[in-house]
Amino acid sequence: MSGKTKFIAFILLGLGLVFLGLAVLTGQQGQTKREVIQQELERATVVVATKKIPFGTAITPDMLRVDKVPIAPTGSYQSVTDLEGRKPVYTIEAGVPITKQFFEPGAVASQLRDGFRAFALSLDENNVSTAKIKAGDFVDVFSIFRAKDKEVDQTISRLILPKLRVLSVGEQLVNSPEAAKEQKAEGNSNAVRQKRNDRAVMVEVATEEVNNLALAQAQGELFVVIRSPDDEGMPDTSIYPKADTVLKPIPPKNQPKGTAPASPVPAPELSADTKAYAGTAIRDVVVPGSAKNPNVIRELQPKPVTTRPAEPREETTEIIRAGEVSKEKAR
Repeated sequence: MSGKTKFIAFILLGLGLVFLGLAVLTGQQGQTKREVIQQELERATVVVATKKIPFGTAITPDMLRVDKVPIAPTGSYQSVTDLEGRKPVYTIEAGVPITKQFFEPGAVASQLRDGFRAFALSLDENNVSTAKIKAGDFVDVFSIFRAKDKEVDQTISRLILPKLRVLSVGEQLVNSPEAAKEQKAEGNSNAVRQKRNDRAVMVEVATEEVNNLALAQAQGELFVVIRSPDDEGMPDTSIYPKADTVLKPIPPKNQPKGTAPASPVPAPELSADTKAYAGTAIRDVVVPGSAKNPNVIRELQPKPVTTRPAEPREETTEIIRAGEVSKEKAR
């Protein structure tokens, strides 16, 4: 083989190696692209927060974006429309996939309306009505205030709050070990005293009424009655005295000397939260308006019955003479 032929052979061999290398590289790149495409197809679609969403804030579309992640978290959402208007119970940080855990449909907080609070009533489960209460029911809350001191000087039972929505029902045994020992020491206490199981009934209460319900539970004996959700009957509180707050707003400052006296400033309208802060007296819970005007209770009490002493009667004797009857004072 001549030198020229060898040179051409080396060139062809080199070109073959180059093309072989290019083919290998092209194949690897193609495989990599296919793997990338496959991985991208396999990534899960989730809805992610574009910015921090504080709890209780209604979600709007500008707070969300659709993103892809290698593994979708449990309870994640795939569509922005599924979350519009929802209010998370917990704050959602930016870039975090939104899941159902942020809303917790069973949580009490997510069921509350604006201006309302959740209040736990401690009720005796032995009461038949209490044992039948379920979440979603509506109840009227009554309380019995027994005469025991100057604040409650007569036994009263009255409706405290009507038509409260039940949020949840729990169960709690409140007999302490000390109470159990005391009953055992009394001997055969099970036959004498029925074991009390308290059921925690969570109800939705307007903020300004929380104080009333708390005092009624602490100072009285609460009981509830179940009512129909379609029953719209409500007490007319406008015809009775109004309860007053314990704390009073600061009166306006006096007018400077030499100026005409200003017209009386009406009392400020207190918001629900301000009324709750101002507090309620137990007398106003028992009988509304009695904390400001004690005569309200006196007017409710039965009036004493006054009796006039009988006038002394003179003892007389009837005497009949010749068919005529006469009366003479007895001697």
